[in-house]
Amino acid sequence: MKSENEPRVPYDAIPSMAHVHSATEMLAGISSFDTAMIAGLEGLKEKMEGSGFSSPFRGLVQRTMEEAGDLSEAEWSDLKKQNAYFRYIANLKKYSMARVNIALDAHRIARGFEKMGYGDVVGHLPLDGNHIRLLMESGDDGVVAYRELMDKVEGAAEKKGCFIAKVKSNGTTESVQVAEGENLEMKVSRMFGVGAEIVSTRPGVRSVPILGTKGVRIALVSAIVHYVSKSMGKEMGMGAEAALYNSRLAEFGIRPDVRMDMVSGFEKEKAELAKSGFLVGAGGKYAMKGSLKTEIMGRRRKRAEETRRRSALLLLSPIFKFYLMNNEEARRKENLYPSLAITPGDRHMMLFSYMDAEGLPARSLLKRKIGMEGKVPLAGKELASALLMDGGKDAAWVSEYIGIEKEKAEGALYVLRNFSQGKRGAEFVGRIRKKD
Repeated sequence: MKSENEPRVPYDAIPSMAHVHSATEMLAGISSFDTAMIAGLEGLKEKMEGSGFSSPFRGLVQRTMEEAGDLSEAEWSDLKKQNAYFRYIANLKKYSMARVNIALDAHRIARGFEKMGYGDVVGHLPLDGNHIRLLMESGDDGVVAYRELMDKVEGAAEKKGCFIAKVKSNGTTESVQVAEGENLEMKVSRMFGVGAEIVSTRPGVRSVPILGTKGVRIALVSAIVHYVSKSMGKEMGMGAEAALYNSRLAEFGIRPDVRMDMVSGFEKEKAELAKSGFLVGAGGKYAMKGSLKTEIMGRRRKRAEETRRRSALLLLSPIFKFYLMNNEEARRKENLYPSLAITPGDRHMMLFSYMDAEGLPARSLLKRKIGMEGKVPLAGKELASALLMDGGKDAAWVSEYIGIEKEKAEGALYVLRNFSQGKRGAEFVGRIRKKD
């Protein structure tokens, strides 16, 4: 007998649910990076968007109810009473759409990682769209690092002009944000169906992070945090007592450095740890041995700090180097990540302040470099080398970091400094160009 809350009509009665089934099957079959999957995911995404999966939630519920209009009168009468059922279906569609987007962006990032020689990070991407699994495996330190990084990236966003359109569909009115240059009619039709009416439009602003697509941000940051968290335990040394304690936790299938005296349940495991002298107490009330507690807490603090620091550096360092070594034309021709801003704005550059603690004034270097693009007769690597050396880095370090011959780096610095001297620099550049 069906419960009161169980849907009385199978999902297959709603045609667009076929896309949900296709997404579930396709994503379940992904275990590693396969460039051939990109086309399949793109095709599925297009079909889902065509069926309104990217609509605002209320509009998605309405379109789902419309699909049920093809049912028999008896079935329709029954379904009308099940608003919660339609909301459940709409949530399922939203979740499926989000996973397909993340999986597609993860595959696009993986393709770039392979070209850059970052193959060791590819396996940490949410290629099946399930970034939540990666965060669970990363532990509480990884989750905190992920949230902090996402907040930083999304907070340092540029304000861009857009249009806010009011759209009327099936008796409800929704607001839709449309970027400059985006086809308004096509977007509205894709989101709400061909019967939707554009009531009005007005100018507005939207926030655009340095990584403009949400799926790219989720896929990239979750992969970085997962990669860092998995390497942290191997690199952190520990005393003999902590090593024995963590080996016992491993036997129980518990993550390292968990304060077992602070968690609920696990009474059998706690009793075993008390017998071994790691915990003190009995009868469900335990405290951790003082010396062990001190070391475990120290390791937890260090791991949390290092996870946040390394995750931020692994996200920002490649982006900084990409901007520094490539002019605008090269960046447009082959971007580092999907939806990465071709030229960072002032608010985007705020992110690179976090690299200052590593001895590299990345933000000021990038501002100077972007301002010089097209004005100094130096190619990407040469200009990057000159700026780094002018900022105090020695030629040997710059040669290794940029991948340029030491003599070329020194010559680039000479050109930069002469050019910066005004007329004499301009005359010098003129002579160089005549020789070429």
